[in-house]
Amino acid sequence: MNAIELDYAIRHFFHVYAQNLDEEHFDAWTALFDPHQCTYEILSKENKDLDLPLPIMGCFTFGMIKDRVAMLAKGVLTYRRSRLLRQVSNVQASLTEEGSVHAMANLVVYQSNEEGVSSLYMVARYEATLVLVEKRMLLRKMAVVVESFGIDTMLAVPL
Repeated sequence: MNAIELDYAIRHFFHVYAQNLDEEHFDAWTALFDPHQCTYEILSKENKDLDLPLPIMGCFTFGMIKDRVAMLAKGVLTYRRSRLLRQVSNVQASLTEEGSVHAMANLVVYQSNEEGVSSLYMVARYEATLVLVEKRMLLRKMAVVVESFGIDTMLAVPL
């Protein structure tokens, strides 16, 4: 894969990732993770900068990731409903020596409540490790590093 193909593939991957979450296609979102080895975590920028690895929220297996969204998909989990819209920008990617892809992107999430009032929900950065499995890019690791200190107490929907 040359640099242009890699750039396009990673941009497309992040856009599909965000769209699956925006449209609440949680099964399609979980399918973007490597079922054999993956992690998903949300970290504060402050902890990341200080090398403090404790995540705000962490899933360390594919089963944990699926469990995280199972109640959302079933409509069982009760939380303050709002429409979320993610915007991904400044996508960057590079191949590692092991053959995986290290990718980063900026993330801004807006929310609109039931009355139609919109506000900024989250500012963050994606830091991902992807692998090519049977001609598909899959997440081995997704770290969402949040810049926002005012984190909603109910991070029900993944970032």
